[in-house]
Amino acid sequence: MESGAVRPAAFRWPDELIRHDGVGRGSGAQMALSFGPAPFRLALICAIALGLAPGTLLRTNYDQRPQDIAITVTPLSEREGIRGELAITGAWELSASSPFFGGFSALVNSGANTETGALLAGSDKGWTLDIPLVSGEPVQAGMEFIYFATRRNSFREMIDLEAMARDPETGTLWTAYEGFNAIQRDRIDGESARSAPTQMRGWSANSGPEAMARLMDGRFIILAEGPGWIAEAASEGSGRERAEQTTRPGLLFASDPIEASTPTAFRVSTPPNYSPVDATALPDGSVLILLRRLQISIPATFDAAIMRADPGDIEEGGEWTGEIIAKLEGPLFGENFEGIAYVPNAGSGPNTGSGAVYLISDDNLSMFQRSLLVRLEWPQAPGP
Repeated sequence: MESGAVRPAAFRWPDELIRHDGVGRGSGAQMALSFGPAPFRLALICAIALGLAPGTLLRTNYDQRPQDIAITVTPLSEREGIRGELAITGAWELSASSPFFGGFSALVNSGANTETGALLAGSDKGWTLDIPLVSGEPVQAGMEFIYFATRRNSFREMIDLEAMARDPETGTLWTAYEGFNAIQRDRIDGESARSAPTQMRGWSANSGPEAMARLMDGRFIILAEGPGWIAEAASEGSGRERAEQTTRPGLLFASDPIEASTPTAFRVSTPPNYSPVDATALPDGSVLILLRRLQISIPATFDAAIMRADPGDIEEGGEWTGEIIAKLEGPLFGENFEGIAYVPNAGSGPNTGSGAVYLISDDNLSMFQRSLLVRLEWPQAPGP
């Protein structure tokens, strides 16, 4: 894929993704935080933050860490709610009797292809879920729910797993953690290493490294969810003012972030109120970034978008953006989708390969939300 100049920071929704009522352009009157007096709005934001992030704001060490539980995969018939280039080809609800099941905030391809492959999901409670795929569909047989978090010291564990990346050749797995603003690398031989890059130390504790992708050439992109408008609204302006900021910090590492030297620092530009929550690399070198918008209500609702961007446009100190290729909303996509992973079809080519894009939602361990896995068809088409 050819690299172009840095795109302008001013973001504009594609015309075909804007509804007749104008939603998508991000006018203040239409945004999720545009209601109620300031004290009520701040109190509601704090209440929802506590409800949405039990693994982030309230830390608990678990004594029981089951490694194998009965998991149910329920096919869903819902196919509405997506506008743009992609089509829904499957949707499933994942459930289990364990109180720890859910909270999935990261997703990565851990197999070969959609025919006999696998996905690995990570939760912000420090668990991972192996999801075998047969003909592109998740199957219960072989699913494993395993405690993955590691203790940093005698008081706290690295629990809030928010992003993952994997080397398909070696099986090495990288995980990103909020709170610590740290990256961990785990090799299949059991060797583990951690790093807290200097450039990430100023990122918010509750909206730090949220999206991570390993590119085909071995480089890494890490994006912050911030600005952390929930945590900092009281001291740094209203929640709406902070949420409407449209750039977040990002880092481009030339190689493994555990060992790489100083990364390229930039800012990623998104539509107003949308934050990057995960990313996945495509065979042609471009990256799909999952964006999420929180609708403040009780229970909270969400909508999402998928942006395709070219890492060749990243420059030191510059702003990086891309093209919105899908808008996700409605009952199915009203859930809190936080993970995205591309899985190639068997026999697809390296530059124009077809495959599937999988999304997973974080139910926040709430009775009002669901853990959903959605499959989108990825067309065989040239890069942007």
